Amino acid sequence: MTRAVREKLHACSLPTPLEKLSNISKMYSCELYVKRDDLTGQSFGGNKERKLEFIMADALRTRATVIVTVGTLQSNHCRMTTALANKLGLKTELILIADPAEERTGQDGNHMLFRLMHAGIHMVHVSRVKDKIVEVLDNLRNRGETPYFIEGGGHSVSGTLGYIFAVEEVKKQTEAMQISPDYVVVPTGTGTTQAGLILGTRLFEYDIEIIGISVSRDRAQCCSAIADIAKRTDEYLGIDSVDYRRHIKVSDAYIGGGYGIATAEGMNALKLMAENEGLIVDPVYNAKAVAGMFDLISTGRLKGVAIYLNTGGLPALFTKDFCNRRV
Repeated sequence: MTRAVREKLHACSLPTPLEKLSNISKMYSCELYVKRDDLTGQSFGGNKERKLEFIMADALRTRATVIVTVGTLQSNHCRMTTALANKLGLKTELILIADPAEERTGQDGNHMLFRLMHAGIHMVHVSRVKDKIVEVLDNLRNRGETPYFIEGGGHSVSGTLGYIFAVEEVKKQTEAMQISPDYVVVPTGTGTTQAGLILGTRLFEYDIEIIGISVSRDRAQCCSAIADIAKRTDEYLGIDSVDYRRHIKVSDAYIGGGYGIATAEGMNALKLMAENEGLIVDPVYNAKAVAGMFDLISTGRLKGVAIYLNTGGLPALFTKDFCNRRV
């Protein structure tokens, strides 16, 4: 890297474990490992914490007094942002996208944690999100606060840096374990995590392919978002950019009914992991991505040694929608 990287916090419990899925490996006649980024530390952990280590350090640099961010009613990003803000002595204002039915029924899971951690909550329809962001920021400034805005999911150059360095961590772990994985499989939402991983393989010269399983957007949207943030991160780091589109591998075949809507295949994968490895994955991101990985292996499209990146999100298990579902 030709430019010094931004400062970061040291809030995560790193390195997160890299564990073999011994029983699942036997079932699928392959060699599977899981990178436990569900164990990063704060407030149930998850991949957002690696991103927030850089983002929140930048907020402190600007002498922010209030963090403002946006997400869905069950946003893992909003949960992790609030937790780290509390740890740093900062206030949080959350702009939550919800329809009227969700406002009445979605008071569990992550939403309960927002209230427990005393975040300010503003529920809005998706059509009013941009206006609400401006309104909240203006109101805070008028009250003498210094707000710092974070894009949903931590989708930013700062957020991307977190997963560049995750690759260095994985490389060291696999070398110590004397394994040579061919793939990292990751759930893809905003694309920041996958972009960081792709950049990390380049910057740390690690020959491993990054496979994204989309949980919400179609492949074209995912590739566009990943390529854009990767290019912007290259510009920040002062390195020559490349055509990342040829390096981006994303499947949108496992989205089902859309973001936050569980699929039958995902629930089967969740149950398989729980029964055979004692590993619990969330139903929104990881269940779909694990199901996708199992399908890619079963159909012969993914061969060799693979690492699954468990991005966390366990509070989604404790919502009424999931608790009332037969697993």
